[in-house]
Amino acid sequence: MQVTYRRFSGLCAVLLAAALQALAALPAFAETYSLAGSHSTVVVSWSHAGLSRHSARLVGFEGTLTFDPAAVETSTVETRLQPSRLSSGVAALDRLLRGPDFFNVAEHPDIRFRSTGITVTGERQGVVMGELTILGVTKPVTLDVTWNFKGEHPLGLVNPSFAGKFVAGFSARTKLLRSEWGLGRGAPLISDEVEIAIEVEAERR
Repeated sequence: MQVTYRRFSGLCAVLLAAALQALAALPAFAETYSLAGSHSTVVVSWSHAGLSRHSARLVGFEGTLTFDPAAVETSTVETRLQPSRLSSGVAALDRLLRGPDFFNVAEHPDIRFRSTGITVTGERQGVVMGELTILGVTKPVTLDVTWNFKGEHPLGLVNPSFAGKFVAGFSARTKLLRSEWGLGRGAPLISDEVEIAIEVEAERR
């Protein structure tokens, strides 16, 4: 009886190990995240006549991300930003940016981005190719992206508003020539090239 029990226990252990190994081998599935939230930001900066760098900031934007850590290259992102929410801290400049000489928000209220491909360049780094539409003009862009985090929100233990939320975080950087989208006023004294820094905290749906 003792021998039979040991054999049974050994068989259970083998079957359990095999089951765990099989589960580990199963492919992960892409999860869908919402990009809406006050912890996602875009900062645009430029050279002001070579004297200093100025910037404008946009907090919060809408979009959808599908993300699969096991097959990052199959992930996708689409987002919509409202240039009317750009804030430089200078009221006169904000009015100019929203007016017909720049983003013309009355006729073009949205900026849109849609990914077209992803190339993995490191353990948590990649290049996202996509199409950026501003003022009705669509041009290709590339973003250098770092995947920062994926899991239950780290602040959930200390702040009830984050409890139970499953999130992912990313940082992205790129440079653009604004004149390619019809935003060239003031160049070259105000630099045509602008730097863009994006921080995203996305919540799983």
